[in-house]
Amino acid sequence: MQEEEERYVQIIKDSNRKLVILELLSNFFNHKDFVGVLIKTKIIHTLFENNKTLDINKLELFHIQYTSSFIDLFQKLKKSKEQQYLLISDEIYINKDIISKLKTEIGDFKLPQLLRTHAENMSKKIEELYKMFVTEDAVFFNWNEIISFSDSIKTEYYREITIEQYEKLATSKKSLYENKYSKFEKKLLGRLNVLNFKIKFSCGLICNNEIIEVYEFRDSNDKFVFIANEKAFYFLESEMEKEINLLKNDSVKGEIITQLKNKNASLESELSTVKTSLPENVNEVLKDYLNKITSIDFIEDLQNVDEQTNILKTMLNINIK
Repeated sequence: MQEEEERYVQIIKDSNRKLVILELLSNFFNHKDFVGVLIKTKIIHTLFENNKTLDINKLELFHIQYTSSFIDLFQKLKKSKEQQYLLISDEIYINKDIISKLKTEIGDFKLPQLLRTHAENMSKKIEELYKMFVTEDAVFFNWNEIISFSDSIKTEYYREITIEQYEKLATSKKSLYENKYSKFEKKLLGRLNVLNFKIKFSCGLICNNEIIEVYEFRDSNDKFVFIANEKAFYFLESEMEKEINLLKNDSVKGEIITQLKNKNASLESELSTVKTSLPENVNEVLKDYLNKITSIDFIEDLQNVDEQTNILKTMLNINIK
C-alpha cells in the first residue's frame, strides 16, 4: 500500500510539472486550441488526482503517450519562435538607432525655407535676363549665388535621374533667346514676364553631378527646367512629367529614415504575430490532438498504446525551422 501511495504521489507530481510546462507554453503561443489542450489535460489530471479508485498508471501512460511528445514539439517550436522574435527585435532596435543618428546628422537644416529663398533669387535672375534680352544692355550679371547654393545641396537632396532622362530634359528644338549668360525658350520667357516672374521651386535633379532644377509658375501647374551647366531654361514637356519623379526633394538621409520607419512598422506587425502564428502542419496536429483527447473515452482508450501512436509519430516528425 505504501509503495502504491508513493507511486501515486510521484505520478501526480510529475503530472503537475507537465501542467506547469503546458501552461507556460500556452501563455507563450496564446492559441485557442492550445488553451483547449491545457484545459482538457487539467481535467484528466484532476480526475485521477481526486479519484484514487482509478488506475494512476493510466495517467502516467496518458502523459507518456500524448503530453510528452506534445510538449517536445511545442518546446522545439517555441525555441524557433524565440530566435525569430529576437532577430526581429534586434533589427528594429538597430533601425531605431540608425534613425536617431541620421536625425542628429540632419539637424535643423531648414530646406523648405532655403528653397523658397533660392526660388526668389532665381526669379530675380530671370527678370534680369529678360531685361537684358529686351534692351540688349551690357550689364553686370553672374550666376554665383544660384550655382553655389545648388552645388551645396545637390549631393544630399537632389534626386538621381538617368543619362537618357537628363538628355531629354536638356534638349530643346524650340525658338530661343541666347546671350553669353543663358539660353531661354522664347515662349517660356514671355510667359514668365506676363506672370511677373512669380515662380516656386518644384524639385532638384542630378545626373553624373550635373544639375537640373524644376520650377513651376505660382499661378498654374506648368513647369520649366533650368539646366545648370548650360544656363538654359525650357518648358518641361508633359511626357517627361510622367516619366520622372518630380515630388519634393527630401535628403538622402531623410529618405533612409522614411524607409527604416516603414521597415520597422512592418517588423513590429510581424513581431506581434510571430508567437501566435503557427505553421499549417503544426496547426493541423494541434487541432487533431485536441479532438483526440476531447473525444475519446480516455480511461479505456489509454489501455492500448499501439493503436494511438499516429499523432505521436506526426508530432515527432514535424520539422521546425
